[in-house]
Amino acid sequence: MAVHDSAGVTTVAEAYLRVLKDRGVSRLFVNAGTDFAPLVEAYARQKQSGLDFPELVVCAHENLAISMAHGAYLGDGRVQAVMLHTSVGTANAVCGALNAATDRIPILLTAGRSPLFEDSVLGSRDGGIHWAQEMYDQASMVRELVKWDYELRDGVQVAAVVDRAIDIAMTMPRAPVYLSLPREVLARNAHGDVPPPRSATPSDAAPSADTVGRLADLLAGASFPVFVTAASGTDPATATLLGQLCDEYSIGVLESGSRRYNVAASHPLHLGYDLRAAADADVLCFLDMDVPWIPARATPPDDAIVVQCGPDPHFTRYPIRTHRSDLSVTASVGNLLAALAAALPGRSARIDKRRRAAIERAAADVRSQTSERLAAAARADGPITKTFMNWALAQVLPREQDASVVSEYWARPELLPDGGPQSFFGTPPAGGLGWGLPAAIGLKLARPERTVIAAVGDGAYLFANPAACHHAMAMHDLPVLTVICANRKWTAVQGSALGMYPAGHAADAGQLSPLAELGPAVAFEQYAAASGGYGEAVDDRRDLIPALGRALHAVQAEHRQAVVNVSCAD
Repeated sequence: MAVHDSAGVTTVAEAYLRVLKDRGVSRLFVNAGTDFAPLVEAYARQKQSGLDFPELVVCAHENLAISMAHGAYLGDGRVQAVMLHTSVGTANAVCGALNAATDRIPILLTAGRSPLFEDSVLGSRDGGIHWAQEMYDQASMVRELVKWDYELRDGVQVAAVVDRAIDIAMTMPRAPVYLSLPREVLARNAHGDVPPPRSATPSDAAPSADTVGRLADLLAGASFPVFVTAASGTDPATATLLGQLCDEYSIGVLESGSRRYNVAASHPLHLGYDLRAAADADVLCFLDMDVPWIPARATPPDDAIVVQCGPDPHFTRYPIRTHRSDLSVTASVGNLLAALAAALPGRSARIDKRRRAAIERAAADVRSQTSERLAAAARADGPITKTFMNWALAQVLPREQDASVVSEYWARPELLPDGGPQSFFGTPPAGGLGWGLPAAIGLKLARPERTVIAAVGDGAYLFANPAACHHAMAMHDLPVLTVICANRKWTAVQGSALGMYPAGHAADAGQLSPLAELGPAVAFEQYAAASGGYGEAVDDRRDLIPALGRALHAVQAEHRQAVVNVSCAD
């Protein structure tokens, strides 16, 4: 058996880091603690040992670390590794783990463990926290969120355990995995060379020929077929193929709860972002959507054929999910679209040529409504609204398709220019607050050539631990433009109450509930200034575009982080 170079490895900690880098993990996001001592020593000895380890990305908070890893995966599609401090660090990362799990992000989430022994062993307990932080089952905090968890028992199994972890994380449907690393184990002597991996990650699921034929027959024979997607663009290569299939075979495309760039919004058969626009559909093919529709808002027509597709088309990790499915296809979106591209040409003669015109008219109506909405916001006076913020951002976004908007609240793909693959990333399905800004920083780390804009609300910004985020931008030289919609309220809280009780006491009060209040106004722009960046506050709509322009200049020309803090009315 061939052996990968591991000359100079002396400890299990060094072997662990060496295996990570050998398996393609190029960076390690860390928030360190007393359990890191063997890793600290390994990196300190690196100049002498010459060993190749992952790049350290130091993070001042655990949510920052795991959410940066989330964003980095969105940027480069490679498994990311995070290491946190024992039980307390894991606890701080639980929200980020839930976001990653529901967004199908493969992260090797590791944490130290309180030392196993009270004395007599290198790495045994030497601080009071080593008793207080130990748990009977540390991994139980994240077990419901990860695909696999384990504790490293000895150095002899380092390569096998890491390979198992990465293999499971990268197998579709992808998700985080969790590994705890006792420091006595990390401090032990290494067990020989680092072997190569013994197995390859399984290929993505592909549909059977019979299933593809059934779906192709349905799409060819329909009078108003529609693909519906939310995040198929996680694989950027699918965007072009999806657009081509729709164009060549007269299939509508609709985005619902969109959180990626999935297809060009300017596509002539793009039906917008509301399932109600597909009221005439007789075949609805949902592409890997965890919530294909919300029954209280819109449902497929009773006589429409519903197809649900994806590596786990019924999302079996959700305790309850009973959306109808007349045909369920287990396949990655990329493999399914490729299979349809091969199957549909032989059925093109059966496609009713009149259906394209009907879908185009519906799509044109949606685009017209969107254009009117933007135009009205542009010419209006008065306070700044979220629609106006989208219009203003659209005026200054780079046109070379090298900008990415990471939105945790106000930026909407239908209101922004068509920026191509990786131009838009939205909130994960779980909606755990504090994801957007650190994810934008991680994306910038993975794609340094892109201009990255974090579009967040004041609530999401506060949850992100902004001091830690701006510190990370300065430490790692990752200039991101943060545009904050500061409306000083929890919009979801107020909206949910009024939605449930439209004629209730909260509605009668005619004012913001104390539970939804987020005032007073805060000078968030000073966070950027405190970290050497550019900050500006805006409360007049006439000043927004110039302010965004100055902030983009700071990011692009001066390579400085920037914050534009916008006082918003809605």
